[in-house]
Amino acid sequence: MRRHGVALMLTLFMLLAMSAALSITLALFQKGFTTYTANSFRIQSAVLIIDTVNIVASLAKEVGESPEAFEILMLSAQELPLRVGNVDMLVRLRPLGSKFNINHYTRDKHYEKLYAYLLGYNLQRPGYILDMIEDSLDADSDENQYGSERVLYDPFFVQGKIVDYSQFVKLLDTYAKETKDPNIYRVPWRAWMSFEGEFLDERYLTPQLIEVIETPGGISEEAADFDTLGENGSELNCELYLRQDEAQSISEFNFSLKTKTISNFRAIL
Repeated sequence: MRRHGVALMLTLFMLLAMSAALSITLALFQKGFTTYTANSFRIQSAVLIIDTVNIVASLAKEVGESPEAFEILMLSAQELPLRVGNVDMLVRLRPLGSKFNINHYTRDKHYEKLYAYLLGYNLQRPGYILDMIEDSLDADSDENQYGSERVLYDPFFVQGKIVDYSQFVKLLDTYAKETKDPNIYRVPWRAWMSFEGEFLDERYLTPQLIEVIETPGGISEEAADFDTLGENGSELNCELYLRQDEAQSISEFNFSLKTKTISNFRAIL
């Protein structure tokens, strides 16, 4: 009887060990499959990004120096949703002069207007994020309000010109952390704000920038109050979004149809 009990215990331990080993094997297989899928998507994304760069570059031959051709391109290719295999792809083309360069922000011209605009997204403290932007751009270390001069608290933060969205998002993250207000991420910043460009082209303003400009309050509802005006006949900004299930890749670059050169290329695979 005792032997049967020992045998039963050994059998149970053997089954438990086999079950544990099987669970570990399945988990490793799933992890390996997920890694393979992610790596495969990264490779696909890289190939599609290169193809898109080449397609945009080939547009230079078609558009050339013709303002009419540029106009047609902008009207027809601002947003192109595509399906390539099992990857969803979105290409956005816009002139560089369609968004407000946040590096041109000044308190006397823009504070009240942007404050009113941000209230429309139910921000609890619009003045805090605007003060962080101002204190990040100026050359001194004086704070508009406590916590707004990020260079005093973050040794890795670079004061001066904001070069890209990854640097700007540090301000958004700080705001969200300090205020516990997630509405900061509801604001479509990227749709109306840029970090390059010297002027606005009124023909191609993004709908989101028009929303900012036409928000009641502050300065008058004129694009010229946000930047000097000009005409863009050749400078493009291209955004590429790729998605497969939960994985996604993003790339962005500027392209000059006049000089046929690519600049400010950035990608997250």
